[in-house]
Amino acid sequence: MQPRHIAIVIAIVTAMLAAPAGAGAQAGGSRFPSVLLSAKTSGGRFQGSFIIRRFRLQPTGIAAFGRLNGRLRDRRYPTTQRVRNRSFSFAVAAARVPGATSCARLAIVFAARTAPIVGLAATFSPRALVLRPRRGTGPSTGELLCGASTAVATNAPPQVTVHLLNALRLQYA
Repeated sequence: MQPRHIAIVIAIVTAMLAAPAGAGAQAGGSRFPSVLLSAKTSGGRFQGSFIIRRFRLQPTGIAAFGRLNGRLRDRRYPTTQRVRNRSFSFAVAAARVPGATSCARLAIVFAARTAPIVGLAATFSPRALVLRPRRGTGPSTGELLCGASTAVATNAPPQVTVHLLNALRLQYA
């Protein structure tokens, strides 16, 4: 990683740590985007959303932890099953958005996963979430997105990427 990029990332992280605790609350009340997901079971389908609560560094890479909500329709159940899984995770990778005209774009790519949903194996396809500044979030969101995008492009240590992703999540809160 180039010294200039390291300095940018350090400046952004330092600014986030120095910001008052309520700064994110003044950003207009937008929430961090939830990811709409679907999965196939051998006899049906799950449709719902994944609400990201935090990002963590795992031995295999970065993971997003959160809540999975939705409905499962499967011929093995007589009725539609409501899903409220409070503890769910996906392996993710952060990447620059190809062809983006601004550095304030970041893609979070969710890896494919097969996991039990209401006792049935459900296969989730890979999915990408593109983060961009939203109305009412203020200029610091764009700066954080640029910092995260630069960190990803320069192969910054994964700890830096996780810290910036969590800072973005708090910024949207």
